[in-house]
Amino acid sequence: MAISHAYNMRTISAKIIRGGSSKGIYLNRDDLPSEKSGLDEIVLKIFGSPDRRQIDGLGGADKLTSKVAVMGKPTRPDCHIDYLFGQVNTELPRVDWAANCGNLSAGAALYGALVGACEVDEGVARIDIHQVNTGRKLVAHVPLEDGAPAVEGDFAIGGVPGTGARIDLDFGDFAGSALGGHVLPTGRPVDRFAIPGVGDIDVSVVDMANLLFFVRAGDIGMDVNASIYDMQADEGLVRRLEAVRKAVSAEIGFITGPDADERLRISTNPLIFAVAPAVDYQATNRIGIEASDYHLFSRSLARFEFSKAYPGSGAAGTAVAAGIPGTLVHQAAGDLDQSAGPYDLRVGHPGGVLEVAAEVHAGEEGIMVRKALIGRTARLLMDGPTYIR
Repeated sequence: MAISHAYNMRTISAKIIRGGSSKGIYLNRDDLPSEKSGLDEIVLKIFGSPDRRQIDGLGGADKLTSKVAVMGKPTRPDCHIDYLFGQVNTELPRVDWAANCGNLSAGAALYGALVGACEVDEGVARIDIHQVNTGRKLVAHVPLEDGAPAVEGDFAIGGVPGTGARIDLDFGDFAGSALGGHVLPTGRPVDRFAIPGVGDIDVSVVDMANLLFFVRAGDIGMDVNASIYDMQADEGLVRRLEAVRKAVSAEIGFITGPDADERLRISTNPLIFAVAPAVDYQATNRIGIEASDYHLFSRSLARFEFSKAYPGSGAAGTAVAAGIPGTLVHQAAGDLDQSAGPYDLRVGHPGGVLEVAAEVHAGEEGIMVRKALIGRTARLLMDGPTYIR
């Protein structure tokens, strides 16, 4: 463990990286305690948690910016680097190590390219990332310029100002990664669940990069014309979505027992998405998005909070769900053609539009995911010591 001292405080080397539409603190595993309690203590101190403002730490006081990545030498022989993701709670002294973050995966790819944990071919670094939370392999490609990760480019993603160099992330290996089974854990593209306080409702349960629940926006009483801020302020809407999250988690045996409420406040999984056919709306940057610009309207929530952009892992799972006939995503995506092999899905989210490429095949062994590729950008923001008491 490499924790040093200066100015009467402890210091740990850190990188702050904006990955996709999230931002995280990236730490070297060799600098940290090996036992979980010691690791959690250090991470919480770095972030300034628990505190909603995280005023005494580096946390960004938002679920999109209160994230940690622990990087290290690969413990899987076919990978270049290990990446362990943690969602740092702002209100409770807890770190959720049980999920994955697709946006911070872009930062993990950038980290690998920065430290040389990669293979380089014709100006592009390939980083095979062992995503430790799931045990799966993420294949990433980072463009290089003069031997270092390229910064400038013309690729834009919703929720991030400006443009940058495109990083490709293929989550094709992540089907069934949350529960260790199949992409459709119930065996069906849609199931009907009895939700206390809500009633009977259709839900598509999809295990792809994270555990995802999809509901129709209309079934949950969502006004698709409302801003994400108005949706967040609608306590009834948040309560209904969380009720679905709780009831379905219990029904499939994912989160059960007397402490289920507390665990759901801590756990990123499951993510719940309200989907609908495309409509005109205004993104958070006040740019108008037309229905013709995308295939699927979707809003994401977990732990009582809507995402102001779109989860990267959720994007991969949404695209795969769109390729499975009968899912609520497939129904809402309308005229999207998934029959000719690889296809592109454009999702309208609060920050704008994102595009995901996927390939899904149904065979005798069930649904096989060949590809779930998202384009992201990432940038190194800070590299140096962080100080903790």
